[in-house]
Amino acid sequence: MISIACNIQECYFEIIKKHFTSKDYYLEKFNPASYDDIYFIEINTLNDLDKIHQINRYPETLIYIIGPNDFHLLNECLTLGIHLYFEKDDLENNLHSKSKTIHQQIFTRFKTYHYKNKQMSFELRLAQIMYVESMNHKLVIHHDNGDFIERKNLSLFIKEINSSDFIQIHKSFVVNKNYIQEIKAKELILKNSTILPIGRNFKESI
Repeated sequence: MISIACNIQECYFEIIKKHFTSKDYYLEKFNPASYDDIYFIEINTLNDLDKIHQINRYPETLIYIIGPNDFHLLNECLTLGIHLYFEKDDLENNLHSKSKTIHQQIFTRFKTYHYKNKQMSFELRLAQIMYVESMNHKLVIHHDNGDFIERKNLSLFIKEINSSDFIQIHKSFVVNKNYIQEIKAKELILKNSTILPIGRNFKESI
């Protein structure tokens, strides 16, 4: 489920609710202590920009701003890495006109992989998979929430996820590019300091 936190007036919250009716979404009022997937934040002046700094975010978090028709304010928001800006005076039409972009962003950011073993099956968010290791005819999926073991080969995993965010660096390793810290001649270092080997046959594709 994708969580959406709203730091906006009630009238705008009701409009947002109408556009995210699927059971895949959970809408809630903004809580500064929580981490959410999507944020709708109301910005009216430059002084409100601190609201963007106050949110807790994942690497894949989307930030949507609701604000006035103010070019300078829009530019300031863009420098802070927001993903879309909606004019509050015409919010409903803005949401409708940008719905294709919104759904494409959500699909890209929150795409999942269907993991299953003998005991259970569930969805793992691709953006939170750091790397996948092939070992003894099994896969070890190294995820932000822990390691998950599955009986499958690496080529089938690559085919199933169909994601340009992942690259194969070795016959036994596939890595999420967003977790790469440094690439050296014979090894790759992830942001969590994990060191992985680069296979000779995969150097040119990295």
